[in-house]
Amino acid sequence: MEVNKIYETKILRQNNEGLGIGLIDGIITFVNDALPNEVVNVKIIKIYKNYAYGDLVEVKEANQNRKTPKCPFFYECGGCNLMHQSYESQLEFKKDKIISIFKKICNIDIDLEKVNSYNILNYRNKVVFKVKKDKIGFYKPKTNELIDIDRCIISDEKINECLIKIREFIKKNKDNEINEVMIRVCDNNIMISLDNIKEGYIDKFIKALDGVSSIYINNKLVYGLLSLNKKLNNLMFNISPKSFFQVNSVVAENLYNKALEYIDKSDLILDLYSGTGTITMLLSKKAKRVIGVEVVKDAVKDAKNNLLLNNINNAEFICGKVENKIDELKKLKVDAIVLDPPRSGSDKKSLESILEIEPKKIIYISCNPVTLARDVNVLKEKYELIEISAFDMFPQTYHVECVCVLNRK
Repeated sequence: MEVNKIYETKILRQNNEGLGIGLIDGIITFVNDALPNEVVNVKIIKIYKNYAYGDLVEVKEANQNRKTPKCPFFYECGGCNLMHQSYESQLEFKKDKIISIFKKICNIDIDLEKVNSYNILNYRNKVVFKVKKDKIGFYKPKTNELIDIDRCIISDEKINECLIKIREFIKKNKDNEINEVMIRVCDNNIMISLDNIKEGYIDKFIKALDGVSSIYINNKLVYGLLSLNKKLNNLMFNISPKSFFQVNSVVAENLYNKALEYIDKSDLILDLYSGTGTITMLLSKKAKRVIGVEVVKDAVKDAKNNLLLNNINNAEFICGKVENKIDELKKLKVDAIVLDPPRSGSDKKSLESILEIEPKKIIYISCNPVTLARDVNVLKEKYELIEISAFDMFPQTYHVECVCVLNRK
Protein backbone atom coordinates (compact mmCIF):
# COMPACT_ATOMS: atom_id res chain seq x y z
CA MET A 1 0.00 0.00 0.00
CA GLU A 2 1.27 3.46 -0.93
CA VAL A 3 0.09 7.00 -0.18
CA ASN A 4 -1.59 8.76 -3.16
CA LYS A 5 -2.01 5.45 -5.00
CA ILE A 6 -5.52 4.38 -6.09
CA TYR A 7 -6.85 0.93 -5.14
CA GLU A 8 -10.10 -0.94 -5.73
CA THR A 9 -11.85 -2.46 -2.69
CA LYS A 10 -15.22 -3.72 -1.53
CA ILE A 11 -16.72 -1.93 1.49
CA LEU A 12 -17.60 -4.42 4.22
CA ARG A 13 -19.41 -2.19 6.69
CA GLN A 14 -19.47 1.30 8.28
CA ASN A 15 -17.64 2.26 11.46
CA ASN A 16 -19.29 4.24 14.27
CA GLU A 17 -18.54 7.51 12.47
CA GLY A 18 -20.12 6.39 9.20
CA LEU A 19 -16.85 5.75 7.35
CA GLY A 20 -16.77 2.78 5.01
CA ILE A 21 -14.39 -0.04 5.97
CA GLY A 22 -12.52 -2.03 3.33
CA LEU A 23 -9.45 -4.28 3.20
CA ILE A 24 -6.58 -3.21 0.97
CA ASP A 25 -3.47 -5.41 0.93
CA GLY A 26 -4.81 -6.93 4.15
CA ILE A 27 -4.92 -3.54 5.90
CA ILE A 28 -8.16 -2.12 7.32
CA THR A 29 -8.88 1.06 5.36
CA PHE A 30 -11.41 3.71 6.36
CA VAL A 31 -13.03 5.40 3.37
CA ASN A 32 -15.09 8.59 3.63
CA ASP A 33 -18.49 8.64 1.87
CA ALA A 34 -18.43 4.89 1.10
CA LEU A 35 -21.34 2.58 1.94
CA PRO A 36 -21.51 -1.16 2.74
CA ASN A 37 -21.29 -3.62 -0.18
CA GLU A 38 -20.05 -0.97 -2.58
CA VAL A 39 -17.08 -1.59 -4.88
CA VAL A 40 -15.06 1.61 -4.94
CA ASN A 41 -11.77 3.13 -6.04
CA VAL A 42 -9.90 4.68 -3.12
CA LYS A 43 -6.96 7.08 -3.00
CA ILE A 44 -4.83 6.38 0.07
CA ILE A 45 -4.13 9.57 2.04
CA LYS A 46 -2.65 8.29 5.32
CA ILE A 47 -1.10 5.01 6.43
CA TYR A 48 -0.66 3.98 10.06
CA LYS A 49 0.74 0.78 11.61
CA ASN A 50 -2.47 -1.25 11.51
CA TYR A 51 -4.89 0.81 9.41
CA ALA A 52 -5.15 3.48 6.73
CA TYR A 53 -7.43 6.29 5.52
CA GLY A 54 -8.54 6.85 1.96
CA ASP A 55 -10.58 9.30 -0.12
CA LEU A 56 -13.38 7.98 -2.30
CA VAL A 57 -12.46 8.45 -5.97
CA GLU A 58 -15.12 6.45 -7.80
CA VAL A 59 -18.11 4.25 -6.97
CA LYS A 60 -18.02 1.28 -9.35
CA GLU A 61 -20.90 -0.64 -7.77
CA ALA A 62 -23.28 1.48 -5.66
CA ASN A 63 -25.32 0.58 -2.60
CA GLN A 64 -29.06 0.90 -3.23
CA ASN A 65 -29.25 3.41 -0.37
CA ARG A 66 -26.79 5.82 -1.99
CA LYS A 67 -28.41 9.18 -2.73
CA THR A 68 -27.27 12.38 -4.41
CA PRO A 69 -26.72 14.85 -1.51
CA LYS A 70 -29.09 17.81 -1.50
CA CYS A 71 -26.25 20.07 -0.36
CA PRO A 72 -23.81 21.09 -3.14
CA PHE A 73 -21.01 21.47 -0.57
CA PHE A 74 -21.42 18.03 1.04
CA TYR A 75 -18.36 16.31 -0.42
CA GLU A 76 -16.07 19.17 0.68
CA CYS A 77 -17.66 20.65 3.80
CA GLY A 78 -17.24 18.99 7.20
CA GLY A 79 -20.66 19.97 8.56
CA CYS A 80 -22.43 16.69 7.64
CA ASN A 81 -21.21 13.21 6.79
CA LEU A 82 -24.21 10.99 5.94
CA MET A 83 -26.11 13.01 3.34
CA HIS A 84 -25.00 10.56 0.63
CA GLN A 85 -27.09 7.92 2.42
CA SER A 86 -30.90 7.69 2.32
CA TYR A 87 -32.44 8.98 5.52
CA GLU A 88 -34.10 5.64 6.29
CA SER A 89 -30.68 4.03 5.94
CA GLN A 90 -29.14 6.66 8.24
CA LEU A 91 -31.62 5.77 10.99
CA GLU A 92 -30.98 2.05 10.50
CA PHE A 93 -27.22 2.66 10.71
CA LYS A 94 -27.64 4.56 14.00
CA LYS A 95 -29.93 1.90 15.47
CA ASP A 96 -27.56 -0.92 14.53
CA LYS A 97 -24.61 1.07 15.88
CA ILE A 98 -26.19 1.43 19.32
CA ILE A 99 -27.18 -2.25 19.46
CA SER A 100 -23.68 -3.34 18.40
CA ILE A 101 -21.91 -1.05 20.88
CA PHE A 102 -23.97 -2.29 23.85
CA LYS A 103 -23.38 -5.91 22.86
CA LYS A 104 -19.63 -5.39 22.47
CA ILE A 105 -19.00 -3.27 25.59
CA CYS A 106 -21.71 -4.43 28.04
CA ASN A 107 -22.63 -7.83 26.61
CA ILE A 108 -26.23 -6.65 26.75
CA ASP A 109 -28.73 -7.42 23.98
CA ILE A 110 -30.83 -4.27 23.90
CA ASP A 111 -34.30 -4.10 22.38
CA LEU A 112 -34.21 -0.94 20.27
CA GLU A 113 -37.06 -0.75 17.80
CA LYS A 114 -36.16 2.54 16.10
CA VAL A 115 -34.40 5.88 16.32
CA ASN A 116 -36.98 8.59 16.92
CA SER A 117 -36.93 11.26 14.22
CA TYR A 118 -38.87 14.52 13.88
CA ASN A 119 -37.07 16.81 11.44
CA ILE A 120 -34.42 16.20 8.80
CA LEU A 121 -33.32 19.60 7.41
CA ASN A 122 -33.21 23.21 8.64
CA TYR A 123 -33.17 21.97 12.24
CA ARG A 124 -30.13 23.76 13.70
CA ASN A 125 -30.99 26.89 15.71
CA LYS A 126 -27.32 27.74 16.28
CA VAL A 127 -24.32 27.56 13.97
CA VAL A 128 -20.71 28.68 14.38
CA PHE A 129 -19.13 29.60 11.03
CA LYS A 130 -15.41 30.06 10.47
CA VAL A 131 -14.18 33.13 8.57
CA LYS A 132 -10.95 33.76 6.63
CA LYS A 133 -10.89 37.16 4.94
CA ASP A 134 -13.66 36.86 2.29
CA LYS A 135 -14.56 33.22 2.96
CA ILE A 136 -17.14 31.90 5.43
CA GLY A 137 -18.14 28.31 6.08
CA PHE A 138 -16.73 25.11 7.59
CA TYR A 139 -13.36 23.39 7.37
CA LYS A 140 -12.88 20.49 5.03
CA PRO A 141 -12.54 17.37 7.25
CA LYS A 142 -9.06 16.89 8.75
CA THR A 143 -7.71 20.05 7.04
CA ASN A 144 -7.36 23.79 7.56
CA GLU A 145 -9.01 24.45 4.20
CA LEU A 146 -12.10 26.62 4.65
CA ILE A 147 -14.98 25.76 2.32
CA ASP A 148 -16.80 28.95 1.30
CA ILE A 149 -20.58 28.38 1.45
CA ASP A 150 -23.66 30.52 0.90
CA ARG A 151 -26.20 28.18 2.54
CA CYS A 152 -26.33 25.38 5.10
CA ILE A 153 -29.41 23.23 4.54
CA ILE A 154 -29.40 21.70 8.03
CA SER A 155 -29.62 25.22 9.53
CA ASP A 156 -32.68 27.35 10.21
CA GLU A 157 -33.51 29.47 7.16
CA LYS A 158 -33.14 32.63 9.25
CA ILE A 159 -29.52 31.61 9.84
CA ASN A 160 -29.06 31.25 6.09
CA GLU A 161 -30.52 34.72 5.52
CA CYS A 162 -27.93 36.13 7.94
CA LEU A 163 -25.19 34.06 6.35
CA ILE A 164 -25.86 35.70 2.97
CA LYS A 165 -25.65 39.18 4.53
CA ILE A 166 -22.42 38.38 6.38
CA ARG A 167 -20.97 36.83 3.24
CA GLU A 168 -21.71 40.01 1.28
CA PHE A 169 -20.11 42.07 4.05
CA ILE A 170 -16.85 40.12 4.14
CA LYS A 171 -16.61 40.04 0.32
CA LYS A 172 -16.70 43.87 0.35
CA ASN A 173 -14.42 44.14 3.40
CA LYS A 174 -11.73 41.48 3.02
CA ASP A 175 -9.61 42.93 5.82
CA ASN A 176 -12.50 42.44 8.30
CA GLU A 177 -10.36 40.48 10.87
CA ILE A 178 -13.31 38.24 11.78
CA ASN A 179 -12.30 34.63 12.55
CA GLU A 180 -15.54 33.17 13.83
CA VAL A 181 -19.21 34.13 13.82
CA MET A 182 -22.02 32.50 15.79
CA ILE A 183 -25.62 32.88 14.58
CA ARG A 184 -28.40 31.80 16.90
CA VAL A 185 -32.17 31.84 16.29
CA CYS A 186 -34.82 31.91 19.03
CA ASP A 187 -38.20 31.83 17.32
CA ASN A 188 -38.21 35.09 15.31
CA ASN A 189 -35.23 36.67 17.07
CA ILE A 190 -31.65 36.42 15.85
CA MET A 191 -28.44 36.82 17.85
CA ILE A 192 -25.01 37.21 16.25
CA SER A 193 -21.70 37.00 18.09
CA LEU A 194 -18.32 37.77 16.48
CA ASP A 195 -14.95 36.95 17.99
CA ASN A 196 -13.38 40.05 16.43
CA ILE A 197 -13.80 42.74 13.77
CA LYS A 198 -11.54 45.44 12.38
CA GLU A 199 -11.79 48.74 14.22
CA GLY A 200 -14.12 51.11 12.41
CA TYR A 201 -16.19 48.32 10.84
CA ILE A 202 -18.70 47.85 13.65
CA ASP A 203 -21.25 50.37 12.40
CA LYS A 204 -20.96 49.01 8.86
CA PHE A 205 -21.56 45.48 10.15
CA ILE A 206 -24.60 46.54 12.21
CA LYS A 207 -26.06 48.30 9.16
CA ALA A 208 -25.39 45.25 6.96
CA LEU A 209 -27.21 42.98 9.45
CA ASP A 210 -30.27 45.20 9.77
CA GLY A 211 -33.17 43.29 11.29
CA VAL A 212 -31.29 41.08 13.76
CA SER A 213 -32.16 41.34 17.46
CA SER A 214 -28.71 41.29 19.04
CA ILE A 215 -25.04 41.68 18.04
CA TYR A 216 -22.06 40.87 20.28
CA ILE A 217 -18.40 41.47 19.50
CA ASN A 218 -15.76 39.92 21.78
CA ASN A 219 -18.55 39.06 24.25
CA LYS A 220 -19.58 42.72 24.44
CA LEU A 221 -23.07 43.82 23.40
CA VAL A 222 -22.83 46.42 20.63
CA TYR A 223 -26.41 46.36 19.35
CA GLY A 224 -29.87 45.29 20.46
CA LEU A 225 -31.06 42.94 23.18
CA LEU A 226 -28.83 41.65 25.98
CA SER A 227 -30.40 38.19 25.69
CA LEU A 228 -33.17 36.29 23.92
CA ASN A 229 -35.97 34.16 25.33
CA LYS A 230 -36.82 30.68 24.12
CA LYS A 231 -39.75 28.50 25.20
CA LEU A 232 -39.18 24.75 25.56
CA ASN A 233 -41.38 22.17 27.32
CA ASN A 234 -43.58 25.02 28.62
CA LEU A 235 -40.60 26.68 30.29
CA MET A 236 -38.95 29.97 29.35
CA PHE A 237 -35.18 30.16 28.93
CA ASN A 238 -32.94 33.20 28.85
CA ILE A 239 -30.36 32.74 26.08
CA SER A 240 -27.08 34.69 25.95
CA PRO A 241 -24.15 34.17 23.52
CA LYS A 242 -22.41 31.70 25.84
CA SER A 243 -25.56 29.83 26.87
CA PHE A 244 -25.72 26.13 26.08
CA PHE A 245 -29.01 25.23 24.48
CA GLN A 246 -29.85 22.18 22.36
CA VAL A 247 -29.43 23.07 18.67
CA ASN A 248 -32.41 20.93 17.66
CA SER A 249 -35.29 22.22 19.79
CA VAL A 250 -37.93 19.88 18.37
CA VAL A 251 -35.97 16.72 19.14
CA ALA A 252 -34.77 18.09 22.50
CA GLU A 253 -38.36 18.63 23.61
CA ASN A 254 -39.32 15.06 22.75
CA LEU A 255 -36.17 13.65 24.33
CA TYR A 256 -36.79 15.50 27.60
CA ASN A 257 -40.41 14.35 27.63
CA LYS A 258 -39.22 10.75 27.31
CA ALA A 259 -36.73 11.21 30.16
CA LEU A 260 -39.50 12.63 32.35
CA GLU A 261 -41.69 9.60 31.65
CA TYR A 262 -39.16 7.49 33.52
CA ILE A 263 -39.19 9.66 36.66
CA ASP A 264 -41.61 8.94 39.51
CA LYS A 265 -42.71 11.47 42.11
CA SER A 266 -39.66 11.92 44.32
CA ASP A 267 -38.39 13.72 47.39
CA LEU A 268 -34.91 14.47 46.00
CA ILE A 269 -33.43 14.20 42.50
CA LEU A 270 -29.85 14.98 41.52
CA ASP A 271 -29.20 16.40 38.03
CA LEU A 272 -25.52 15.90 37.24
CA TYR A 273 -23.90 17.94 34.44
CA SER A 274 -26.94 20.21 34.61
CA GLY A 275 -25.83 22.89 32.13
CA THR A 276 -28.21 25.83 32.02
CA GLY A 277 -30.77 23.92 34.06
CA THR A 278 -33.18 22.68 31.40
CA ILE A 279 -33.60 19.19 32.84
CA THR A 280 -33.35 20.46 36.43
CA MET A 281 -36.34 22.72 35.95
CA LEU A 282 -38.36 19.99 34.25
CA LEU A 283 -37.54 17.65 37.15
CA SER A 284 -38.80 20.27 39.61
CA LYS A 285 -42.33 19.27 38.57
CA LYS A 286 -41.65 15.70 39.73
CA ALA A 287 -39.75 16.30 42.98
CA LYS A 288 -39.92 18.19 46.24
CA ARG A 289 -36.28 19.19 45.71
CA VAL A 290 -33.84 19.07 42.78
CA ILE A 291 -30.11 19.79 42.93
CA GLY A 292 -28.15 20.48 39.75
CA VAL A 293 -24.34 20.22 39.54
CA GLU A 294 -22.45 21.99 36.75
CA VAL A 295 -18.81 23.05 36.32
CA VAL A 296 -19.28 25.98 33.88
CA LYS A 297 -19.83 29.20 35.85
CA ASP A 298 -21.69 30.98 33.03
CA ALA A 299 -24.04 28.01 32.69
CA VAL A 300 -24.81 28.04 36.42
CA LYS A 301 -25.46 31.77 36.23
CA ASP A 302 -27.89 31.22 33.34
CA ALA A 303 -29.52 28.34 35.23
CA LYS A 304 -30.18 30.48 38.29
CA ASN A 305 -31.65 33.23 36.10
CA ASN A 306 -33.88 30.65 34.43
CA LEU A 307 -35.21 29.54 37.84
CA LEU A 308 -36.25 33.13 38.56
CA LEU A 309 -37.74 33.52 35.08
CA ASN A 310 -39.99 30.49 35.68
CA ASN A 311 -40.73 31.12 39.38
CA ILE A 312 -39.25 27.77 40.42
CA ASN A 313 -38.27 27.63 44.08
CA ASN A 314 -37.59 23.92 44.71
CA ALA A 315 -34.41 23.68 42.61
CA GLU A 316 -30.85 24.78 43.32
CA PHE A 317 -27.46 24.64 41.61
CA ILE A 318 -23.95 23.79 42.77
CA CYS A 319 -21.02 25.07 40.68
CA GLY A 320 -18.11 22.66 40.38
CA LYS A 321 -16.92 19.42 38.83
CA VAL A 322 -19.31 16.55 39.43
CA GLU A 323 -16.47 14.32 40.67
CA ASN A 324 -15.51 16.97 43.27
CA LYS A 325 -19.03 17.83 44.43
CA ILE A 326 -20.80 14.47 44.47
CA ASP A 327 -19.20 13.40 47.79
CA GLU A 328 -21.00 16.31 49.48
CA LEU A 329 -24.30 14.79 48.31
CA LYS A 330 -23.73 11.23 49.56
CA LYS A 331 -25.27 11.98 52.95
CA LEU A 332 -28.58 12.94 51.31
CA LYS A 333 -31.32 10.40 50.62
CA VAL A 334 -31.54 10.57 46.83
CA ASP A 335 -34.43 8.93 44.99
CA ALA A 336 -33.17 9.37 41.43
CA ILE A 337 -30.12 10.65 39.58
CA VAL A 338 -30.20 12.13 36.08
CA LEU A 339 -26.91 12.50 34.21
CA ASP A 340 -26.30 14.25 30.90
CA PRO A 341 -22.49 14.36 30.62
CA PRO A 342 -20.36 15.61 27.70
CA ARG A 343 -19.29 13.25 24.89
CA SER A 344 -16.48 11.92 27.07
CA GLY A 345 -19.06 10.48 29.46
CA SER A 346 -18.94 10.42 33.25
CA ASP A 347 -15.69 9.92 35.16
CA LYS A 348 -14.90 6.82 37.19
CA LYS A 349 -15.06 8.57 40.60
CA SER A 350 -18.55 9.93 39.92
CA LEU A 351 -19.82 6.52 38.83
CA GLU A 352 -18.39 4.95 41.99
CA SER A 353 -20.11 7.62 44.10
CA ILE A 354 -23.41 6.99 42.32
CA LEU A 355 -23.08 3.30 43.19
CA GLU A 356 -22.54 4.32 46.84
CA ILE A 357 -25.54 6.67 46.85
CA GLU A 358 -27.71 3.86 45.41
CA PRO A 359 -30.68 5.85 44.09
CA LYS A 360 -33.69 3.78 43.09
CA LYS A 361 -33.38 4.95 39.50
CA ILE A 362 -30.77 6.41 37.15
CA ILE A 363 -31.66 8.24 33.94
CA TYR A 364 -28.63 8.59 31.67
CA ILE A 365 -28.83 10.95 28.67
CA SER A 366 -25.94 10.69 26.23
CA CYS A 367 -24.76 11.98 22.86
CA ASN A 368 -22.14 9.23 22.58
CA PRO A 369 -23.25 5.57 22.64
CA VAL A 370 -19.67 4.37 23.23
CA THR A 371 -19.12 6.25 26.50
CA LEU A 372 -22.73 5.58 27.49
CA ALA A 373 -22.22 1.83 27.14
CA ARG A 374 -18.87 2.06 28.96
CA ASP A 375 -20.53 3.79 31.93
CA VAL A 376 -23.56 1.48 31.94
CA ASN A 377 -21.08 -1.40 32.10
CA VAL A 378 -19.85 0.04 35.43
CA LEU A 379 -23.31 0.79 36.77
CA LYS A 380 -24.69 -2.68 35.95
CA GLU A 381 -22.92 -3.93 39.08
CA LYS A 382 -25.97 -2.70 41.00
CA TYR A 383 -28.37 -1.60 38.25
CA GLU A 384 -30.37 -3.23 35.51
CA LEU A 385 -30.84 -1.52 32.14
CA ILE A 386 -34.62 -1.41 31.75
CA GLU A 387 -35.04 0.57 28.53
CA ILE A 388 -33.12 2.64 26.01
CA SER A 389 -34.58 5.17 23.58
CA ALA A 390 -32.70 6.83 20.73
CA PHE A 391 -33.27 10.24 19.14
CA ASP A 392 -31.88 11.66 15.92
CA MET A 393 -30.78 15.01 17.32
CA PHE A 394 -28.37 15.63 14.40
CA PRO A 395 -29.77 14.24 11.12
CA GLN A 396 -27.31 13.91 8.21
CA THR A 397 -24.47 13.23 10.71
CA TYR A 398 -23.32 10.05 12.49
CA HIS A 399 -24.29 11.44 15.92
CA VAL A 400 -27.22 9.99 17.87
CA GLU A 401 -28.69 10.79 21.28
CA CYS A 402 -29.81 8.14 23.77
CA VAL A 403 -31.88 8.06 26.97
CA CYS A 404 -31.40 5.07 29.28
CA VAL A 405 -33.31 4.12 32.40
CA LEU A 406 -31.61 1.90 34.98
CA ASN A 407 -33.35 0.49 38.05
CA ARG A 408 -31.57 -0.60 41.22
CA LYS A 409 -31.43 -4.39 41.43
